[in-house]
Amino acid sequence: MAKFPFTDLHGFKDYVGFVKLCAPDLFPARQGVQPDEQWTLELAFVGLREGLRLSAEEKGPLGIFSECAALIEEAFDAYSVNHVRDGYLKLDAAYNLLKKVPTR
Repeated sequence: MAKFPFTDLHGFKDYVGFVKLCAPDLFPARQGVQPDEQWTLELAFVGLREGLRLSAEEKGPLGIFSECAALIEEAFDAYSVNHVRDGYLKLDAAYNLLKKVPTR
């Protein structure tokens, strides 16, 4: 399984911003990883789902995480049918919700 560049909610927030800027197809090449671990839209969204799971473990089952999960799935669906602006706006909404959850 691919490793993601976060270990807590604080790092996950940065990751959401990264995906928001790079999706659907502007991801940089990853150095030192296998070809199947290069960034793709699908892998980036696996990371988003994993980050939400990790965040809920860290902070508890907050309603914000459920809202973010729905927005992330809607973003993936939008990107999958080339509705880039809609996907971006959904990720941006999820990012703004996550910023409300205190870290550190």
